[in-house]
This record gives sequence, C-alpha cells and structure tokens, in this order.
Amino acid sequence: MVDSTDKNSKNISNTAPKLWGWTTYLSIAVAIVILAVAATFVDLNEIWRQISACDKGFVLLGALAHYATYIIRGMRWRHCLIHLQIKSGNGKFGLLVFFYNFVDNLVPAKLGDVYAAHLARINFNIRRSAAMGSIVFLRMVDAWIVLLLAALASWVLFADKLPGTVFWSLVGGCIIAVGATSIMLVFFLFKKKLPGWIPQKIQQMIQAFHTGMWPRAKELLPIAALTIIIWSLEIFWIFCLTVAFDLQKSSAEAIFLTMIPLLASAFPFTPSGAGVVEITLFSCLRVLGVSSPIAGSLTVVNRFIDYFLHIGLGVVTWAIRRVIGLRTWREVPLKELQKDDSADIPAAREVFNRN
Repeated sequence: MVDSTDKNSKNISNTAPKLWGWTTYLSIAVAIVILAVAATFVDLNEIWRQISACDKGFVLLGALAHYATYIIRGMRWRHCLIHLQIKSGNGKFGLLVFFYNFVDNLVPAKLGDVYAAHLARINFNIRRSAAMGSIVFLRMVDAWIVLLLAALASWVLFADKLPGTVFWSLVGGCIIAVGATSIMLVFFLFKKKLPGWIPQKIQQMIQAFHTGMWPRAKELLPIAALTIIIWSLEIFWIFCLTVAFDLQKSSAEAIFLTMIPLLASAFPFTPSGAGVVEITLFSCLRVLGVSSPIAGSLTVVNRFIDYFLHIGLGVVTWAIRRVIGLRTWREVPLKELQKDDSADIPAAREVFNRN
C-alpha cells in the first residue's frame, strides 16, 4: 500500500527506507492478538451501548482538536528547518506530518520517523540526515514535555503510591527523553571537529544531521509557542472525550489520561504501541475510578479516532497523492535522488560551519 511494490522498486530499494517485511507483519499480528485478548475482558454489548449514548458533539470537537495538531506540528517542523531555505509552506509540512504518522501507525519501532526524513528529502530537497536531525530535536522536546507533565499529574493524583502501569510508563518515557537528549549531546560534541578516522560519507551525514538538529535562535520562541498549542489541543481532545461520556475530571486527571498512554505509544514492538496503548488508557481510567464499561467505551472511541481513522484517512491521502502534490518514492526516480544527494553536500557543509 505505502510504496511497497512498483516496477522500479528494485532500483529504488537502495535509497528508500524499507518499511515492509516480516518484522512489520509480525508486529501487526502481535497488536491484533493483544487487542483480541483484551476484548475478552469487557462486555462488548455494554460498550456499544455506552458509545451510542455518548455526546457526539464533544467527540467531534475533540477529534477536530486532535487532527488540528498535525497542522501545528507541520508549522513547527518548518520553523526547525527554515534555515535550510525551505520553499514549501506550512500546509505541505502539515501534510507530511500527517502522512508519516499514518505510516508510523502501520510499522513498528518508530520507522515512520525514518520515512519522514525520506519524505522531506523528496518533497523539500533537503538531506535526509538534516531532516532526521530536526525530527530528533522535536522528539526530544516532546518527550520531555510528555514525561514532565505525566510525572507531575501522577504525583498530584498518586502521591502515596504509583500504580504499576503508571510507573513503567514513566520509566519508558524517561528512557526515550534521555536517549533523544543523549543523541543531541553526542552530535553537539562532534560539532567543532570530527575525528579523522570517520569516513567522509559519515562525516557528511553528521554535518547534515547537525544542520537540521539546531534551529535558529530566533525560531525557538515560535517553536515553543507552537509546542504549547500542540499539547494544549491534545489535552483538550482527551478532556472532550471525558465530557462526552459524562465524566467529571480535573485538569490533573485530563493531563494524566493524555500523557501516560502517549508514553505507552513508544512501545517498539507494535505499530505506535497498538494494543499496549489501549490497555494503558483503559487501566488509567480504571485507576481514576471510571467503571469498566465506560472505560472500555472511551478507549474504543479514542483509538478509533486517533488510530484507525488516521489509517483510513492515510490510505485516502496516499490514493490521491498526485492530486495534492505529495511525492513518495514512486514519484521520484533513483537518478534524481542520487543527483540531488551529490548537489546538496556543499550546502549542508556551509550551514554546518556557519552554525
């Protein structure tokens, strides 16, 4: 579906990230098994009754808030790369963010981020290493925000003792935040002088990565403002869901229900943590005293809108990609990529030295 088969696939395989294989199919199978087992612990008829009775207006409002974040994330990504003389507008960046997150919903281990760098390469004509640098920077920012908000909300709600699910989610979030930060620190230390034993090709990749990893100083304020908007909308999306099911939840509880499942989404063995996220959200609702039928119903609605609807809309986006100007590796010949890769090395080195 996503550029998996094509008459030129043999030629392109050397430059395009491979997303489909036995690991992807296995991860999808694992997610299906987890969801199937989880379904046996709830009353499906009662869940359907609760969903039918919920306030659809608040569900729609929350869904709009959630999907609006892709536009804002695109604007933020553009601010991170604007020093590379990107000519595309915010709309194109938002489209790419939406599409690579769709891919991330289908493949394990955050391979969608690798595909995001490739999409940036063939749509914006920048090196994939530079795009990956910007993605690592944004992942680090988001990881720390999610971790700190999750920890703060958990401390407010469970000052005496953290539930096991919450504790391990926080541990996982800490690993991600520290990992992303460590990557940035390593590349920062490499900035002044790269060791001579590093092959020239790797040095060029490091230089390009660094150019994308550090935004201009004047862009930090817009990036911070957009980040606040993104996470405010995400919290508002979950708050709308609780209102739709007639749950009276505090700000701390809304933040808790938003952030802890997001930490679980980093589970690498299923696409976007599918299966694990559902169990985590359901468990968080139960910990807050929500009855099993309502917890199950809210979880189903949340994952349908956030995950399965996104996959459906992603398939439609891919089907009309030529109409909306989305370039995938089916639309970009191998020779064009090789030519562009050679042409932009001096530019990447110049920006690296200037920064």
